[in-house]
Amino acid sequence: MKKRVLAILLACAMLLITFAGCASEGGQGSSGAAAPGSSGADASGGAGNIKVGVIWRRFDDAFQTGFRKIMEAEAKNMGIDINMQDGEEDVAIANNKLDTLLTSGYKLLGIIPKDRNAPNAMIEKCKRDDVPVVFVNTEPMPEAMESYDKVWYVGAPAKDSGTMSCQVLCDYWKNNTSVADKNGDGKLQLLVLEGEPGHADVKLRCEAYWETLKQNDIEYEIVKDDTAMWMTDQAQNKMAAWLTELGDKGIEGVLCNNDGMAVGAMNACIQAGLNQNGPGSADYIPICGVDATVEALEAMKKGTLLGTCENPRLGQSQAFLNVITAISQGNYEITEEVVNVEGAKVDGKYIWIPYVKVDETNVDEVLARQQ
Repeated sequence: MKKRVLAILLACAMLLITFAGCASEGGQGSSGAAAPGSSGADASGGAGNIKVGVIWRRFDDAFQTGFRKIMEAEAKNMGIDINMQDGEEDVAIANNKLDTLLTSGYKLLGIIPKDRNAPNAMIEKCKRDDVPVVFVNTEPMPEAMESYDKVWYVGAPAKDSGTMSCQVLCDYWKNNTSVADKNGDGKLQLLVLEGEPGHADVKLRCEAYWETLKQNDIEYEIVKDDTAMWMTDQAQNKMAAWLTELGDKGIEGVLCNNDGMAVGAMNACIQAGLNQNGPGSADYIPICGVDATVEALEAMKKGTLLGTCENPRLGQSQAFLNVITAISQGNYEITEEVVNVEGAKVDGKYIWIPYVKVDETNVDEVLARQQ
């Protein structure tokens, strides 16, 4: 009798152990490891819940605004939680925003800096906290990039943008010489509106202008060359003053370091009664910019602006987010397969996304990508 009771007790004990084990195993799946897509990760991110802080140079800028919206949409599609901060075109403010993100526990960062020197202190802060950082669109100085092993740059080759923008003007000049050469002297009377003095992109784009004109065997004369600090209103005021001084017959082409200034120059022409009848007309001043903002592309469709080149915001956004995703998974070997953007080239810490020349043949296609 005692043996039968002991056997029953042992059997019950075995059943209890088995049920306990099953309960423990089931509990681990629901409350131990976070399920895919859950919010179990903190600001450092985790599987299905990557969190990244991004500091922008300036929110109230046409190019940056469009860029930000594109990146935000791509991040949403990828399930990435992205915290956008406005640097307000001020290095001190941007650094304060960086301090806040680091203090808040962000372990993945993206920065679009004010200029090439601004990243120096930012990289030191990220290095101090061992936080990977990816700069976008404005390239840090080489020594800053070399100072930290967890810093990358995603951008487009600035010189290519100058080449492409100027090539649109060269094509127009060669195909419409009888109308474009207003004074018949065989030289292109050229105005140049530059961005911020000392900015690397300004230097590279202007160098590309002169090289492209030479390669196209076009004689030219720089009648006016001044900065408008990337700003539409400043460009419009300068262009209006030049039209008053030179008249429309003394201006045969305008090259602008960005679309904001190109739109400003165009607005001055429109106010003066010019550029109403499209390219090839007698009262037309061909104006080219850089960036392919929606405003510039829509002006091209109306015929009031000649051309631009696409600063690939979609490609840069995708590349940035793909790199961030790889880093969040512990993969610091960034390759073209990781970047996964058509035409992208990886050179060590540098991820290059190609510009696209925009003229009347592809303006609709490029505009569709911006909206």
